[in-house]
Amino acid sequence: MAALTATHWTEVVNNRFIEGKHKRNDITLTLATTGAAFYPTSGVGIPLPTTMGMVRNIDYIKIYSNDQASGIIWKYNPTGHTVRGYWNSGPTSTANATPVALGELPTTWTPSDFAAAVVLYIEAVGW
Repeated sequence: MAALTATHWTEVVNNRFIEGKHKRNDITLTLATTGAAFYPTSGVGIPLPTTMGMVRNIDYIKIYSNDQASGIIWKYNPTGHTVRGYWNSGPTSTANATPVALGELPTTWTPSDFAAAVVLYIEAVGW
């Protein structure tokens, strides 16, 4: 099956402003829920759109709001300009209340697994 790519994101620039020598764009990213695309290989993450409303370069990205509907925590990977998803399945019973470490999403995960779309609110900084 095909892996999720940057083209699966819908990018909307909500606000643009310049602070000092940096351009800052507040962006809403929505991951398409149609099709049968799966989470890429572990350790890679889902590629992000290349420009994020910038003309020349992206210095860094801040994720302000994680996807609360699915319980997935998204982390930016600057090396590959991707986001990696992590989730916690939680304890299996009250008798086994040992915390479970966060694990990266499996390659069988698709955005269509959830009723609501995956939405990230981010700030891209660059020029």
